[in-house]
Amino acid sequence: IGSFQAIKHKCADMLLDVEMAKSAAYYASMAAASSDPELPVLANLAKASASEAYMRIAAECLQIHGGIGFTWDNDTHLWFKRAKSSEVFFGDPSYHKEQLVARWHH
Repeated sequence: IGSFQAIKHKCADMLLDVEMAKSAAYYASMAAASSDPELPVLANLAKASASEAYMRIAAECLQIHGGIGFTWDNDTHLWFKRAKSSEVFFGDPSYHKEQLVARWHH
């Protein structure tokens, strides 16, 4: 699968999404550890970026695997379902973005 250049680029984009979401989460956790007053903003930023990255990566992974990705022979569909349920449980990225904008203007 890695011999196809387009697939390599998709995988690189997915890695970039993961690393950016991790950076936001690490920064928010450091703010929580130091009782930073900016924690609510950083937490919303981390939640929005992680949720978006998880959904985007799960959908892209499903595309890469094709039809086999949505069968019981492969776990890809489970990751997609978990990403969607996590988005519901932890808050839609648009909600967190609205919270960011509301806090930014105050």
